[in-house]
Amino acid sequence: MTLAAKKKEEDEKKEDPKDDKKPSVFLAKLKKKCQNCTAASIKVYHRNVLRLYHLTETGPVPSTSAWLKKKQTYEKYAKLALKSRRHLSIAAVKALQAYGVDDDRWTSAMYKDANKYQAIRNKNEKSESEKAAWPKKGYAALKVAARDQWKRIKHIVAEGPSLGTLYKYQLYMVLRLFQELPFRNTFATLEIEKNAKNNYIEMPSKGNATFVVRKHKSSEKIGERSVKLSRGATMALRKFLKYREKVVDHKFFLSSKSGGKLSRAALGKAIMRVTKELTGKSFASRLIRVLAATAQKKEIDAVAELSNKLLHSTSGKQTREYVRK
Repeated sequence: MTLAAKKKEEDEKKEDPKDDKKPSVFLAKLKKKCQNCTAASIKVYHRNVLRLYHLTETGPVPSTSAWLKKKQTYEKYAKLALKSRRHLSIAAVKALQAYGVDDDRWTSAMYKDANKYQAIRNKNEKSESEKAAWPKKGYAALKVAARDQWKRIKHIVAEGPSLGTLYKYQLYMVLRLFQELPFRNTFATLEIEKNAKNNYIEMPSKGNATFVVRKHKSSEKIGERSVKLSRGATMALRKFLKYREKVVDHKFFLSSKSGGKLSRAALGKAIMRVTKELTGKSFASRLIRVLAATAQKKEIDAVAELSNKLLHSTSGKQTREYVRK
């Protein structure tokens, strides 16, 4: 029995009885209407609908739409800051769709919020939250953080496999990978063996590792992506996986503190904690992606300028067709 299996057995003895509550009527309506939505998307929509409902009411979201028609609900929403308001106007429209009714006021509010938000994003200025979380060295802070995390744990890694050390070890590994791959929290979805449907790590006996990402936020538009790691990252990954196989027996790359699969949300929270400890600033994958793009600003601007001169779209796709090896 692995260390994780023993820990799981101990935890199960401490667990409370299962919650037998049935899903709310509204949630069932939302799932039925949004059949192509992922479970994660349903969860987000439902949470934001609940936030909107709780502006004026308490308890679960009701099975009828009368509360969305109330003047007080809209007035409370309208007083919120844009960063909160835009999520709630989307939620309102999703709720109306679930109820099977229309309301031009909420639909108009959703588009207005989206346009205002996009106008702000088009300025490419740091938001207040980004300013507060921005590390002093920018994207290079990830390299320093990974190095410092390794210094903190290398002596306990050398002592032998344990579940507690694995959790700290994988934080180093993720910080190391973020230096090359500014993914979202996709690392939490990777499996350690080839999979016909899901995201996985392809680790050849020789050569560099490849992350095959079939499911991601834009997969329906751009399809799957295969990203090859550098030699240095591959060597670090090999060592980590050898350590990992002595501790846990599930199929996922990352593990929770109890030895099960680490969720995307838990990964995000863990990265925020460790970056705070190592850099003095708390940030996760979203800001890491911004940091990565900002670090390549000159190159991105150069491609955009060339595309403009060639009378191509600014995406760079058509311009790449003119490049020869």
